[in-house]
Amino acid sequence: MKSKSEQLADVRLRREKILEMVREDGTVTVKALTAAFGLTEATIRTDLRTLQQRGLVQRYHGGATLLAGKQNTGAMMLERQIHLEQKDAIGRLAARYIENGDTVIFDSGTTTTAITKYMAHIKRLSVITTAVNIALTLGGEPEINILLTGGSFKFPTLSTSGDKAAGFFENVLAEKLFLATACISPRSGLSFPSETDIKLKLAMINAASEVYVVADSSKIDKVSMFALPCEWSKIDYLITDSGITPSQVQAFETLGVRVLIA
Repeated sequence: MKSKSEQLADVRLRREKILEMVREDGTVTVKALTAAFGLTEATIRTDLRTLQQRGLVQRYHGGATLLAGKQNTGAMMLERQIHLEQKDAIGRLAARYIENGDTVIFDSGTTTTAITKYMAHIKRLSVITTAVNIALTLGGEPEINILLTGGSFKFPTLSTSGDKAAGFFENVLAEKLFLATACISPRSGLSFPSETDIKLKLAMINAASEVYVVADSSKIDKVSMFALPCEWSKIDYLITDSGITPSQVQAFETLGVRVLIA
């Protein structure tokens, strides 16, 4: 039997995971959370009530949503505004691997968005993206053709999601994919706080000749709730920042993933 301190630690961890799910999808339901954690609705409601009291979510009948969701969406602001200096460096390096005439898939997120700041030198580019903000950023460039996937809108990532978004990639052939992730570990692979985009990310991977995972070093050797069922042979590059350790570099390159350090 777990001690009281261990039980409290479990509760804190569960609430952190619930908050990560809300930050990923924008909303969560009590029904989905009870299924994910195998707990009673009363327990989940207590968790949501606590998160609301901390000013992190807004409860509604049957679930909860991000407190700042409406304001952020109106300002076209992504939810995860952290490690921005490292993400900017990653974006600058990643842009160097995009060539004139490429067809490129951009996943949504702050790191992939950072790449778009450094693309002025690229001509005759076709961009396929799930990210509404990336489409708007690049849409005014005369030599960039934008294809925005359909699907359900997720306001924390300003992106489209779901089966319709995944189905868009069935007949797509792209040179490169720049893929975001919540966590990446040599042992556990890529993982995410929600399973809503798992099918979509797999579809993007299968549509690209080369896959570049872009992730700041704070995400390395971390694991989230839902794993991406993808072999390492499908991942060609990891672009990260100088916070990665030599042993971590070696672990990824042993798996066949070339590590590029910004």
